[in-house]
Amino acid sequence: MSDSEIVFLGTGTSEGVPRVSCLTREPQTCVVCPDAILPGSHNRRRNTSLLIRYRAPDRSQKNVVIDVGKFFYHSAIEWFPKVGATSLDAVIITHQHADAIGGLDDLRDWTNNVQRAIPLYLRQSEMEHVKRAFYWLVDTSLASPGGVSKLDFQIIDENPFDVFGLAVTPLPVQHGARADAFGYRFGDVVYVSDASGIPDSTAQLMHGAEVMVMDALRPEHSHGSHFVLEEALEQLRRFKPKRALLVDMTHNFDHEPTNVELAKLKESEGLDVQLAYDGQRIPIDL
Repeated sequence: MSDSEIVFLGTGTSEGVPRVSCLTREPQTCVVCPDAILPGSHNRRRNTSLLIRYRAPDRSQKNVVIDVGKFFYHSAIEWFPKVGATSLDAVIITHQHADAIGGLDDLRDWTNNVQRAIPLYLRQSEMEHVKRAFYWLVDTSLASPGGVSKLDFQIIDENPFDVFGLAVTPLPVQHGARADAFGYRFGDVVYVSDASGIPDSTAQLMHGAEVMVMDALRPEHSHGSHFVLEEALEQLRRFKPKRALLVDMTHNFDHEPTNVELAKLKESEGLDVQLAYDGQRIPIDL
C-alpha cells in the first residue's frame, strides 16, 4: 500500500456550497444547497484546495497544500485531524484570487504553535498581490501584536522546483481572457484547478497522468475563466488519464446523481471521471 496520498480539502468554487441565498429563499428551489448542510453530504464544497502527503527522502512525513482560500481554516479543522496531518510543511499557490490565498493569515496557527515558518511557493505576480492584500505578512513590523503567519516566500516561475524531495512542475494555463494561473504536476498526478484554456506547450507536460484533477465549474453554461463540465470532459478526452476527478464546482452539481451519469462514460468510452468531494483521499505513488 502506498504511503503517499492526496486529500481534497475543498472542491468548490470561490463562493462555496451551500449558498446562503439558497438556504434563505422561500420557497426553496435549490436541491443541492439544503443537502449540503447535512452531516456527511458530498455536496458540501469549500474552496478548492489539495493536501499532498508523502515521505521525504529522509522518510519524514510531509504535508504540502496547494492553495489556502477563504475557507481553508474550516477545511483544516475538519480534515487535518482525520488524516493525521500534524504539520503544514509548505504551501503552493495557483493564482492570486481570494479562493487561493484568502487564508494566508490563518497559517499563523502552525507558525505560532507547531513550526518556525512555512515555505510559500508563488509567482512574482502573486507576490505583488500579497504585498498589497496581506502587507503585514510581508512586512511583519506593520503587524499588530499577537503574532502573524511567518512565511518563507519562494518565488517560482515556469521551471520545475523541489519541495522537500517532491519534484513539482508548473503547468501554465489560461484563467480568463486577461489572466493566467498555474496548475501543477507531481509524479503522475496532474492538478489543474482554475483554467479556461490549456496551451499546447503546457499540454505536452500533462500526458500520461495516472490521476488528473480538472476544473469543471458547472454544466452547460460557458464561463469566462473556468472550464464547464463539457469543456472539462473534452480536455480529459484529449489527455486520457487513467483516472480523473473534477473540482472547483458550484451548486449546479448534485454529487451522487451527477456521478451516476459520469460513470456511464467509463463504459461507453473508457473515460473514468467523477466529481471529487471534500475529504476524499486518493492513494498515490510518489
